[in-house]
Amino acid sequence: MARFHPFFQKIALPCVAAAFHIYCGYNVTGRENIPAGGCVICPNHSDVIDPPMVAAAIGNRYPIRVMAKKELFGGGFFDSLITWLGAFPVDRSRADITAIKTALKAVKDGKKLLIFPQGTRNAGENSAKEGAAMLALKTKAPIVPVYITENKGFRTHARVIIGNPFQPDPQQKDYAALSEEILHRIYALRPEASK
Repeated sequence: MARFHPFFQKIALPCVAAAFHIYCGYNVTGRENIPAGGCVICPNHSDVIDPPMVAAAIGNRYPIRVMAKKELFGGGFFDSLITWLGAFPVDRSRADITAIKTALKAVKDGKKLLIFPQGTRNAGENSAKEGAAMLALKTKAPIVPVYITENKGFRTHARVIIGNPFQPDPQQKDYAALSEEILHRIYALRPEASK
């Protein structure tokens, strides 16, 4: 049975980053904003290549775990590959206790947890699930908003912008409100939003 291999992730991510530089000329800003220790990395999600693009942007200095839809884990080599790279499955149709426990342990162990607050691709700026907010509050970990260019293709100069981490109020109990704040902070990083 495949399992996460931090060393494999460490040597693979620079190769992934090089591939993105060649394919779409991507640029990363804000890498210095990634805090030490466990945190919850929250990007927008518009393209199938977003997970490896964000992981490559974070770099190989930190172990990264990625919450991914269970449909990607159908067996075979691809299943093993993404598991070795740090992905683990979540069943989005129910409260997946196994996935939640895996995510909580990752953050508490000091890893970077990559989770897409929108839950799926092209969900829009105002459509956030509560998973990222819940995990951040339960672990008391900082949240790092990340904006990824939405129209990516060959030599499109895609960008990954890593924002400042923020610490949710530990007394916050409203997952929906925090989820909305996360999305607001993500899209505030969009270059045209700052003009």
